[in-house]
Amino acid sequence: MKEVLFVVLLAGGMLGTSAWAGQWWLFSVFAVFFTIFGIIEAIAVKTTGKSISQKFWDYSKKNKKGGWIVLAGMLLAWLALLFHFGSKHLF
Repeated sequence: MKEVLFVVLLAGGMLGTSAWAGQWWLFSVFAVFFTIFGIIEAIAVKTTGKSISQKFWDYSKKNKKGGWIVLAGMLLAWLALLFHFGSKHLF
């Protein structure tokens, strides 16, 4: 159930809000992202028996510093994108 909620929030937050706003180019970017992610996820599970999340959790359990570095990099990237979108007219 937690995984379903995660996917609904993630996809809804990206696909749902961009569709609601009529931002079809942005919606397309997110749709391609989710499609490719889904394909890679299926390949990962089929070849390793583990999802991408499970592989990351295994890595971060063995290498806490590396896990934090990956999370920090992802956070910086998303913050940079949000700032890029918002900096012209919203803030």
